[in-house]
Amino acid sequence: MLLTSTPMVFRSTPARASWVESLVMPGEVAAKHAKIEHECTKCHAPLDKVAQEKLCLDCHKEVAADLLEKRGFHGQSPDVSGRPCKTCHAEHKGRTADLVHLDRDKFDHRLTDHPLVGAHLLAKCDGCHKSDKRFREAPPHCSDCHTAKDPHEGTLGLTCNNCHDESAWKSVRFNHDTVAFHLEGRHREAHCDDCHKTRLFKSTATDCFSCHERKDDHHGSFGRDCQSCHTTRGFAGTTFDHARKTKFPLVGKHAHVACGKCHKNGLAAALTPTNCHDCHEYDASRHGLFGSKCESCHTPDDWRRTIFDHDRDTHFPLRGHHVGRRCTDCHRSDLRVERPDQKCVGCHRDDDVHHGRQGTDCKHCHDERGWSRDVLIDHNATRFALTGAHARTACLRCHQSPQFKEVALECVGCHKEDASAHRCERGSDCARCHDTSNFHTIKAAH
Repeated sequence: MLLTSTPMVFRSTPARASWVESLVMPGEVAAKHAKIEHECTKCHAPLDKVAQEKLCLDCHKEVAADLLEKRGFHGQSPDVSGRPCKTCHAEHKGRTADLVHLDRDKFDHRLTDHPLVGAHLLAKCDGCHKSDKRFREAPPHCSDCHTAKDPHEGTLGLTCNNCHDESAWKSVRFNHDTVAFHLEGRHREAHCDDCHKTRLFKSTATDCFSCHERKDDHHGSFGRDCQSCHTTRGFAGTTFDHARKTKFPLVGKHAHVACGKCHKNGLAAALTPTNCHDCHEYDASRHGLFGSKCESCHTPDDWRRTIFDHDRDTHFPLRGHHVGRRCTDCHRSDLRVERPDQKCVGCHRDDDVHHGRQGTDCKHCHDERGWSRDVLIDHNATRFALTGAHARTACLRCHQSPQFKEVALECVGCHKEDASAHRCERGSDCARCHDTSNFHTIKAAH
């Protein structure tokens, strides 16, 4: 019998192919792929490199999207682009094999969507990459890691990078001009916490008094509208126009006086005095001496200078030593009650060496140039006319006592020593032989 040999034909089925391929599998796959270990066609496309890469990306869709959009590590790293997946992620190395092969110390985070800068360079990997999460699943937003330490309690939203950067939380770059309260003047130098003490910014008051109440030198007496007088350049200067907004323009030294010096009871106009007398206290001995109309003698420029013209405004013009004297030297009582005596003795009673015996009208003999100067009396109008040497003799040579009427009229009354040369043999009538020009000249005919 002729037997015809017929070759055996094995029809390949997916199950049969997987079983055959498993017989030649070089080793176990990693634990992550263990579920599909016997489904070789899930990962392998024999003799087709293009299809082989597609099989990987069909399962790892996130990586496929990164490559397509050039983002993340796989989409930006020059070592990954165009290379087969198995170059870095080799399989069949056993269940515990590391498919990632990541060197944390050398990994360049700049190849990711989140480059590390500032304080993040010092952070530990585990701080952001949790052990039960894939690296790509690390939270990308500040609030994802820092919510627990958010001093604003979420009131400012989750976009922390609007105000902060990675260098430090205390470094703030918020543009305050983007809100209704622009920072000007000294406000630009202030720290955020100076105004935002609770760090809940939306509830921060925008009026001056809320922040500056404890530094208010007026203690609230001027109200809460600080900007009506001050600017953000500082509290030292004011912008209040006293001349335009009040009936009391500030001139002279008033322009440099602190507001509280006059406004002791607040800004209420009814409580603020406008006359000089109420603000300028006097020495107790002079209080009210010249009345309350200080402006009749003084100006706001200087109290020591007066505009009162004694020659023009009174009947007593000031001459000689009277010029430059203090007002109170003569005006020792209230001018509204008593006027000073205009006679010399009214002020100079203590200076009167005559003790009143020459009367009270000193100007008959003296003027304002001084008591010790030449007297004005006309001696020729008396019983003893001054001639010769008498006219050049000082008053006190004869009037050794200020009681002028007690002076002797005879020559010997003053010239006893001269008369002693005659041993009184010639009598007391010296004028028989001598005249007033000189005792050495004799007029008698021998």
